[in-house]
Amino acid sequence: MHCSTRQFLFISVLVGFVLMHETRTEPFDKAEGAFASWLEAYSPRPSPAPLAVVRISDEDLKNSQWPWQPVDYSLFLNAALPFHPSVLGIEPVLAWDKADGVETLHHKALSTPKLLLAAELGSLEDPALVPPMQEVPVLRHVEGSVSAIDEYQLVSAQPGEDLRHSAAVGFFGPVGNRPITRVPLLYRYHGEVVPSFVLQAAMLWYGVSAEEVRVVPGSYVELGKAARVPIDADGTMAVNFTIPTAAFSYPDLLLSAEQLQTGHETAIPAGQLKDSLILLTRVDQEARKLPLANGKQSSRGELAAAAIATIQQQRYAGAAPVVVSVAVLAFFLGVGWAMSRVRKFPATVICVGALALYVLVSLGIFASWQIALPFGLPVGMSLFLLLFRQFE
Repeated sequence: MHCSTRQFLFISVLVGFVLMHETRTEPFDKAEGAFASWLEAYSPRPSPAPLAVVRISDEDLKNSQWPWQPVDYSLFLNAALPFHPSVLGIEPVLAWDKADGVETLHHKALSTPKLLLAAELGSLEDPALVPPMQEVPVLRHVEGSVSAIDEYQLVSAQPGEDLRHSAAVGFFGPVGNRPITRVPLLYRYHGEVVPSFVLQAAMLWYGVSAEEVRVVPGSYVELGKAARVPIDADGTMAVNFTIPTAAFSYPDLLLSAEQLQTGHETAIPAGQLKDSLILLTRVDQEARKLPLANGKQSSRGELAAAAIATIQQQRYAGAAPVVVSVAVLAFFLGVGWAMSRVRKFPATVICVGALALYVLVSLGIFASWQIALPFGLPVGMSLFLLLFRQFE
């Protein structure tokens, strides 16, 4: 197959634009997410976030059957407060119809300076039966269209009224089965924009009220003058899973609180907990069902912790803009031109070398600016150029 240089360039550009479009759609976008996760894994690790995860493991659930009772969460607050954290968060929803110890937990919550509790949004089984609207925290300063943000008509689970009035509440929504690279900062409840658990944690961490939050879907969520979080039109943010955080078990926290009181060395890094955000969350096998783009499984609380750490460290891993994809396409057009000037074996070496160079440059750019270059476009162009050269 012989063609002129103009014909070759035209065909290559056409293939390149097809790849640019298709690699952003299912199922090829999974490869883009996997490449971004690989870049994260092999880039220099950032400094630790001021966040500690208190893990509720399978072993803990053997000793104390799930669902836990108010006394278990009261013990958590009692044990964590002496370490002087800035924020305390509880990921399991504290929803009991009747349970002993709720009043004690309420009093303990009132004495906690900044406490974050979780609630869940859901969909109605019968759209004709709309329950009464619940009082929820609302973000008023929203600019632009919110139509792409997930909307729900039901608060499916939430803490009791006394606990809601003594703490901040953030929402979790249903999660699909696709590999996760992003988490929601925003939901809609009966048309109103409400903060997710992650966003409410960031608001508490930075000491920002709902009135100080400015939302521009497709651009950013602005937390007063403290931070700006880039978001897509659907209100989701990219998560950097490489940021280190402290993590230890629930029993270790209880033991360390006793050791701290008696002046002994603690089992957990006590110095890292001062002014930090401490999050209690399940990490047992039943809870770890969320698929991540890197192939691992995560619990809802672990995913939230990674997102909160991303905001604390302001390290957002984002996809490269379209202009970068055009530059990548131009680079591989140059590679194709070089391949056309030599024999088949040297052409193969040039193509493989160019792809290897691209990977190294991708690592460098990600390490410096947290931008993930395209994956499907260079790989697809390389395969096309190799095949084209072999049959030319």
